[in-house]
Amino acid sequence: MSETMFAQALMSGLEKRPSRLSSDHVSDPRKYPAQAPYTLPKPVHPFPRRQRPSAGQQSQSVNVSLKPLKGSDNLDLPNQSINTTVLDLKAQYADKFSLDKTKIKVLLNKRPCADLKTLKDILADPLPAKADFSIMLLAGASTPSQASTPVPASPVVKPEESQKLPPDSAPLSEHAQAEAEALPHAHDNAAQMLKSDEFWADLKDFLVQRLRDESQGERLTRLFRQASA
Repeated sequence: MSETMFAQALMSGLEKRPSRLSSDHVSDPRKYPAQAPYTLPKPVHPFPRRQRPSAGQQSQSVNVSLKPLKGSDNLDLPNQSINTTVLDLKAQYADKFSLDKTKIKVLLNKRPCADLKTLKDILADPLPAKADFSIMLLAGASTPSQASTPVPASPVVKPEESQKLPPDSAPLSEHAQAEAEALPHAHDNAAQMLKSDEFWADLKDFLVQRLRDESQGERLTRLFRQASA
């Protein structure tokens, strides 16, 4: 079929159709066919309603055990409600051992738990009678051993030594002079810090917290330690 014959067939088919209505066309509503109004059918199944927890579910409790990744400061919290949040667990652990709760992470199966999650949200169904959580202390959380360690006092300049200073020197210059004398030993302190296990343990905890992967944190810590050796 040529293009001309196809165009003629198409035009003849369009001529048989009714003409289009103009944009200002108005029809008489009295000429509409009479028909009953259409209504939606009734639903076969009733709308679901939110079920309130029964008295048995409301009174259900879980024995919680908080164990730190390092150290032996375990805390057992018996009969915790299933609506207890992770933030409540952190607050109880922080109050028990005098820690900063913002520097505490609660882990379940090596994964951090959100503060607003409840025990019912993070534990498997059916709820177990006892749940074991891990506690990870971030850098800056003071432990009981660190809290009892006395803070070294700032160096005090004796009156005899202060007389040797220039007369126009301010009191702050004495502290600046003491810091300047300690600068040559900063390199030695950094080398000692790189050899300590506490530094690498803190670095590992930081990497695990940021990456949320304990295996990757251990691998990167091992690489960094080998590179600094």
